[in-house]
Amino acid sequence: MIRQLLISILVFMLPVFGSSQNRGIKVEAANQPLNRVLLQLREQYDFQFSYSDTELSQYTVTVSKTFFSKEETLRFLFDGLPFQVKKTGEVFIIIPEKKGLKEAPKKGHTHITGQIIEAGSSEPLPYSQILINNHPLFADVTGNFNFSASADSTFHVRISHLGYYIFDTLVYAGFSKKFRLIPATLTLPEVLVRNNDVERATMVGEKPGKITINSNIARFLPGQGDNSVFNQIRLMPGIQAAGEQSNDVLIWGSYEGQSLITFDGFTLFGLKNYNDNISVVNPFLVKNIEILKGGFEAKYGDRVGGIVNITGKNGNTKKPVFSLNINPTTINAMAEIPLFKKSSLLVAYRQTYYNLYNSGDFNIFAPTRSLPKNHGNSVNHHSIAFDMEVFPNDYQFRDLNLKYSFNLNNGDQFYVSLYGGGDHFSMDAAANIVREMNGKSMMMNPTPLTVSLLNKEENWQLGFSAFYHKKWSDRLLTKFVVSHSDFSKTSSDSVQSVNSTTYNLYSNERMRTRNTASENSLRIENILNFLNGHQLEFGGGFYSNEAKIDLSGNLTGNLPINTLDQYLNQRGYAYVQDYLPLGDRLILKSGARINRITGKNQMMFEPRLSATYKLAENLKISASWGQYHQFIFKVPTIDMGQNYTYLWITGNQNIPVLKAAQWVSEINYSENNLTINLQAYYKPIGNMTERVYEQRVVKGHNLSGYYPYFGDAKSFGIDLLAKKDFGKHSVWASYTLSKSLERFAPQNQSLPDYSLAPQDQRHELKVAGLFNIGHFYLSANYVYGSGLAILKKVFPDATNVAYNRADASATYKFTHKQINGELGLSVLNVFDTQNLRYANLKIFRLTSDLGDFRVYSSSVPFTPVLFLKMVF
Repeated sequence: MIRQLLISILVFMLPVFGSSQNRGIKVEAANQPLNRVLLQLREQYDFQFSYSDTELSQYTVTVSKTFFSKEETLRFLFDGLPFQVKKTGEVFIIIPEKKGLKEAPKKGHTHITGQIIEAGSSEPLPYSQILINNHPLFADVTGNFNFSASADSTFHVRISHLGYYIFDTLVYAGFSKKFRLIPATLTLPEVLVRNNDVERATMVGEKPGKITINSNIARFLPGQGDNSVFNQIRLMPGIQAAGEQSNDVLIWGSYEGQSLITFDGFTLFGLKNYNDNISVVNPFLVKNIEILKGGFEAKYGDRVGGIVNITGKNGNTKKPVFSLNINPTTINAMAEIPLFKKSSLLVAYRQTYYNLYNSGDFNIFAPTRSLPKNHGNSVNHHSIAFDMEVFPNDYQFRDLNLKYSFNLNNGDQFYVSLYGGGDHFSMDAAANIVREMNGKSMMMNPTPLTVSLLNKEENWQLGFSAFYHKKWSDRLLTKFVVSHSDFSKTSSDSVQSVNSTTYNLYSNERMRTRNTASENSLRIENILNFLNGHQLEFGGGFYSNEAKIDLSGNLTGNLPINTLDQYLNQRGYAYVQDYLPLGDRLILKSGARINRITGKNQMMFEPRLSATYKLAENLKISASWGQYHQFIFKVPTIDMGQNYTYLWITGNQNIPVLKAAQWVSEINYSENNLTINLQAYYKPIGNMTERVYEQRVVKGHNLSGYYPYFGDAKSFGIDLLAKKDFGKHSVWASYTLSKSLERFAPQNQSLPDYSLAPQDQRHELKVAGLFNIGHFYLSANYVYGSGLAILKKVFPDATNVAYNRADASATYKFTHKQINGELGLSVLNVFDTQNLRYANLKIFRLTSDLGDFRVYSSSVPFTPVLFLKMVF
């Protein structure tokens, strides 16, 4: 019995012994770099490592042997090499042995420095997120960072940048190198990357009210490429998409002109961008997009709304790269040319290559619901009767970017960026209508009319910036920026009404408006690094803003208008802010900004405060508060027909500087590639101004003209964002609940009760998805808006002013020899929904008897767009 039992046990154990022998760790390497050998061990035998890839690549090993444990394997491989192998849990930590390493704590502190760049092109990656020994910090605009600690000799470094694979390594004290991040969309057939999370569309929760956008995926979203940057920005929560605002960004209930858009450090005032088909920013140049919706720190100023910072590429310093994009709208070309090994010249040019709206040319923008140029029947949209539906008969656009970048040997960087762009828009239309007019016997007589209108507009935007990044030491960095921005807009409107039978002229109104704005600045920003991520930022500079409004014309029944208003504002400023991590959970940022207007003994103090607290590993809350001023802004100009036009002015002795407070709170949850973010805000704005056309009695005379109204406004609401990344796919949805109120009155009169501001919209829902299947990228988005207050006010008879639009696209990515290409098809407004755009509505007063004449220009109709992009 016992012998049978022993035999049974032996028979049972033999397979176990055999399997144990089969699980030996066999290493075969012939003069291979040590880092590659460890990579093979990780793939074949499930090793877990933390080490510096650059350090291990300097050593080669030759071995052909089988080992019986992981510890035995590593002892053999590192025998005689200047490394220590430590085990923490299941992870083997490999630490370089450096002379004097044990003396590092005696020096008071140790540090590491580095620059984060893109692998291949060596393009700096600004504002990358870095985690060093669980201490969070951010790289600066040049991708550089510095971290000091009181005693640590080794550092666990984890670097992430939207659209790039996460870089995770271990470095030692005194370490300085360039960290090369691999783009997530880069084709690397020879390399298999595993166990790396990829940041997809957006990053939220870094700071209160901040969103960082992955510009690499913008080209895969619906659109024809020329406006992919702003298409993606408007899919973010809190940024208004309904109404298809074409030349500004409305953030958290702010008015036009209250949010700042910068490119490479200079201000973008905007272009016409009719129907969202072309943006002022060339997508080829965009490297990083940072959105600050509110509650931003002291180094940012001059706006009471939000800020969109767009950083442009520096250009490839390794090899020439040429990019070309062609679509039914424009031709877009960019060249990156290396010069003198450490510098690069980048040139990009776009232009429309035919008249986009001329029916005689190939025209995808021809309206699917087109009407003849002369027609007598009114048009109905949303139960609103319009007298005429019009479309441009000419639109031209072109712009040019030049950028020279130079990387110095000591880590300093320099660039000069220039931009020039302009567009021309015109519309000429006529309509035959019938109106009732009082006769001599007080009877209503049908009166046939021919109404003609002519509208022209030209816009020009110029920009320049010179940037120098100076690294004084491992602790102190300085950034010098000189910038210039210049904008001009000239528009003319002509409306004429004639009796079609008697040819009597009833009205003949002409108005010409020219608005210019310019900005010059000199800025110095410093970062001083202390221990454990503690940073002090301080700086200052000078701004000069100038604006003009030149208005001339004739209105029926009124004296001719011929006015020129000039505005000038010059100021110096200084700021300081302290970034203080307290342990691993709490981060405090406090600071202040002081502005002093030249020629006035007037100081404007702006305190700022924010805090972020990590409740758990994947859950954190944050809040911020601050005071803000704005010195150049757009003023609403309201004509006789209650049409809104926004013109640039500056604060002066007659126009007060805008002032605001901002309260922002945020809750962020992130785990397993799921992000849920909830933000709440409250923003009161004072010293508001608007210009209203009306008749006033001045010294016994009735005088018509534009008179100032003064008041204040406030907005508040919540944003909810849910984002899920899975595999190679990403989906997100956002919902905004908000309210914007305003009140205005003539000077020295009491303010009325609050009423809805023109841009007020109660609900906005956005849903988007991006799917990568092999070489194909499929995407779609949907935007719903409950309706702008201005539409409800001007068209109270409308049954529905809600906004609905869905877009979709498919892109095929291919590689042929030295050419990387993308062939795509986008469909805008898939369901051909008729949406109202207030920017495309005009109401003209014919006469007091004939009433108003309503002109409507359709929003984006069903529009298929085919495009081709090539990089070689």
